Amino acid sequence: MSNNVSILNKAFVSERNALGRLFQKMGTNVAPDDLLQTLWIRIQRVAENPPIHNGKAYLFRLASNLAIDQGRVDARVQRLQDEARSILYGDETNTLDAEKAFLAREELERVIAAAKNLTEPTRTIFWLNRIKGMPMGDVARTMGVSRTTADKHLKRAIAQLGDARDG
Repeated sequence: MSNNVSILNKAFVSERNALGRLFQKMGTNVAPDDLLQTLWIRIQRVAENPPIHNGKAYLFRLASNLAIDQGRVDARVQRLQDEARSILYGDETNTLDAEKAFLAREELERVIAAAKNLTEPTRTIFWLNRIKGMPMGDVARTMGVSRTTADKHLKRAIAQLGDARDG
């Protein structure tokens, strides 16, 4: 076990109750105990470099990021459920009208066209990371480039696709 993981495990044990309260305050749809387990798993994956000097602060940052991520997931699920409900039950307040559907289709076509025009290796790096879900470190190794180079290609792809989306 790495030194960083050891530091974080000790902080986790001593701050478990405070972390549980933090998760309750952040108000996600997931039980605090489940988030604590997910946090513990993330702790086990922390790299050795750079060394962690303040385990408690690092731990609470990890916990906060986890709760924020979970909140985003909850919001996305809620939006999908609302949309499905409106489609299934005809809730007119959430139903897409023809104009919104047309604009959304137009936006999608612009993004697809921009994706097709991405240069290599930008397109492949974007595809591996954002579509296939491969971690950036693995993408960089697969493509034979540095992590920094892979990050720059990903940022370029996101910027170009965002510009296309916005018209």
